[in-house]
Amino acid sequence: MNGIATIRAFGWVQQNIKENDALLNISQRPTYLLAMIQKWLLLALNLVVMFIALIVITMSTQLRTSSGFAGASLVTLMGFGLALSNIVKFYASMETSIGAVARIKDFCEKTTSETQVYDTAKLDNNWPDKGNIEIQGVSAYYGYERSNPLFGLPSLAYVCIGCNLEMTLSLLKLAN
Repeated sequence: MNGIATIRAFGWVQQNIKENDALLNISQRPTYLLAMIQKWLLLALNLVVMFIALIVITMSTQLRTSSGFAGASLVTLMGFGLALSNIVKFYASMETSIGAVARIKDFCEKTTSETQVYDTAKLDNNWPDKGNIEIQGVSAYYGYERSNPLFGLPSLAYVCIGCNLEMTLSLLKLAN
């Protein structure tokens, strides 16, 4: 007994949803932590670049250097900060991708095939020998009203609820 049919049959849907949510949160915890660490690292790098820019501005104003050189150095410093941020982002992305490939490889090597046959019962070659379907006491209703709208009709008419009107009438004539 396994699969979604068993879960639905025994009414375990809500329990399985809660269990799957808990397992999903546990499995995604490293991803959340990695994203949080990346944000803090990017913040730290941007703060370092900001402090270097503050030092460059302070030195350029105190030493009375050319404003063109100060502006060029600040633009270069901003480009350096952007390059550092991109390096961190791309390295983290590459590390995540390599980890995913390693997990997929590990899964493929260690997981057994699902094509194994779970049902080991042996049946005779002539099974089933014979069979029939008998329909008795069938009723149909619409909505919450449980009255039998087809009361008094032969059993064959119950099967024809979805048929068109002409086919139903011809079957009723055959059943009587």
